[in-house]
Amino acid sequence: MAKDERKQVIVRMSPDLLGKLTELAANEYRSVNGEIEYLVAQAVSVKSGTGAYESAFFANVKAFIWDGTERELIPMHATDPVRLSDLKRYEEEKQAVVDNTRAFLAGLPAQNVLLYGDRGTGKSSTVHAVVNEYGDKGLRLIEVKKRDIITLPRLMNAIAMAGDAYKFIIFIDDLTFTEGQDNYGELKAVLEGSALHLGNVLIYATTNRRHLIKENYSDRTGDMHESDLRQEQMSLSDRFGLVITYINPDKREFFDILKSVLADRGITLPDDELALRAEQFCLEKGGRSPRGARQLAGMIEAERGLGKVAHR
Repeated sequence: MAKDERKQVIVRMSPDLLGKLTELAANEYRSVNGEIEYLVAQAVSVKSGTGAYESAFFANVKAFIWDGTERELIPMHATDPVRLSDLKRYEEEKQAVVDNTRAFLAGLPAQNVLLYGDRGTGKSSTVHAVVNEYGDKGLRLIEVKKRDIITLPRLMNAIAMAGDAYKFIIFIDDLTFTEGQDNYGELKAVLEGSALHLGNVLIYATTNRRHLIKENYSDRTGDMHESDLRQEQMSLSDRFGLVITYINPDKREFFDILKSVLADRGITLPDDELALRAEQFCLEKGGRSPRGARQLAGMIEAERGLGKVAHR
C-alpha cells in the first residue's frame, strides 16, 4: 500500500501496554507505529483465516497456546522450566522422545508421538523438558486444547509461512475422546498428512487411554456400520508412529526417585526414616508416581525450612 493511501487513526492504550509495544519495537528494529501496524496486520490476516504468522513472530518465545475460537497463537512468556535431568527414572522413554526430536530438528524422518500411561509419571513434563532443551535450536511448542482440535487445519495454515527456521511440536495433553465426540477426524487427517504437508510440524500427545476413545458397552449394537466406526475410532492411536509407555514405579523405584529428588535439593535422610515417610505418603495418596515423589520432597523441604522434623 502506498504511503498516501494510509489513514491515520488514534489508538488508546494503557502505559503498560505501550511500554511492552515499545520494547517489542526495539527488539525488532521498528518504530512503535510500525510495530502496531505490523501486529494489527498479523492479527487481521490470521483471524480472517487467510494469512499466516511470519518467522519473526516465533523468534523470542518458545511456547504458544492456540486459541481455536479466536484463531490466534498466544505466546507463553512464563512456562514450565523443567529440564530432562529433573525427571527421574524413565531413561529409555525419555531417550526415545529425545532421539525422535533430534531427528526432527535434523530434517530426518521423525514420528508423531503418543505418550501413554499412568497419571503423574512425567509424560507432559517430558515434552516440556524437550522443548526447553532444544528451544535454542529452533524447536517451538504449540499447545492445543482438545476442544480446538477441529481447528487444526487453520493452525497448520497459520504457521505455514514460518519457514525452515523453526520446527513445531503441536502438543495435545490428556488426549481422550468420549461418546458423541467426532473431532478426532481432524486429528486423524493431520496425522495422516492430508491436512497440510508441512515438513516442520509433528504432533506429540499424552493420554491415559491406550485406544484414546472411550467405548461403552451400549455402543455394541452388532450393526456392521457400527463395527466399522468402532474400528476406525479404536485405531486412532495407531496413527502415531511412536507410542511410548509410562508405568508407575514400584515401591523401591518410588523410594529411589524420592531420594534422588531430595538429593537435588541438598537434603539427605536416613534410609529407614525416608522409607517410612514414603510408605505413609503412598498409603494416603493411594498409589505411587514420580509426581507424588516430587510432592513429598517439597513437603519435606518445607518442613526443613520451617525447622520441623522430617517425619510425622
